[in-house]
Amino acid sequence: MKYSRPIAVLAGGLGLIASLLTGGPAGAAVNYFHAWITCDPVTNQITTGVTGLYGVAPSWDVVVDFKVESGYAATATTSAAIPATGSVTSVPGRSTAAGDLTVAGYSRSWPISNHLFYTEKVVATVKNTSGGILATRTAMCHRDLRSTVTMTCDREAQKITARIEGTQFNEYEPGGLWIRYEREWRSGSATGPIFSSRFTEATHALRSVDGAFSDVGWVKQMTTDPEFYEETVWATVILAGTGRTIGYGTATCVYSD
Repeated sequence: MKYSRPIAVLAGGLGLIASLLTGGPAGAAVNYFHAWITCDPVTNQITTGVTGLYGVAPSWDVVVDFKVESGYAATATTSAAIPATGSVTSVPGRSTAAGDLTVAGYSRSWPISNHLFYTEKVVATVKNTSGGILATRTAMCHRDLRSTVTMTCDREAQKITARIEGTQFNEYEPGGLWIRYEREWRSGSATGPIFSSRFTEATHALRSVDGAFSDVGWVKQMTTDPEFYEETVWATVILAGTGRTIGYGTATCVYSD
């Protein structure tokens, strides 16, 4: 049976949690060492931490530096870097005998709910007591109430399309907007291995009209009929004149029987 399965993501809701994990097979039960961050517009609270196995050796005393690497907030007409950018919070910790290291990082209040867009990136650097770096992990959170990203897998037309649409982008844009598209494909069979690749697909330049825009990231014409094929898009909206990130969204669709 052939079908079309579009998936749209409005990058808002209750504060998207994103973390870059160290890897491991899909569906594995192991909690690999990673950083995390939450940006909650209900409580207007930002919290961070690290947790998981195999980041450091068992039973080690460490210090984790949590750095606010970057962060931006935007309303319909203004945007700015967050005041905490560049700040570092150092927290001591100790891994368990099993090798798990769980350390709570910084926590602070900020009026996320007053903004249409918010993003923050934390870099967690784990050091031994002598200052030597043992591991580094990164995590980001995003909340976007004005960008909608879609991926459409159309089996009848044999096409895969990535798109972003935006509203309320009324800030003065002397250099316009850049849309940076990252792309990942995953392909394989029900019984065999799954192959994947993630890369930057393109960066498009455009301008909003009365605060709105629509842009197609790519269209892939399928020439084969794979048993399983999946694509994911990450779209980042950048204010070209300042380099600020002012929009973000992601979506996935599955092209398969």
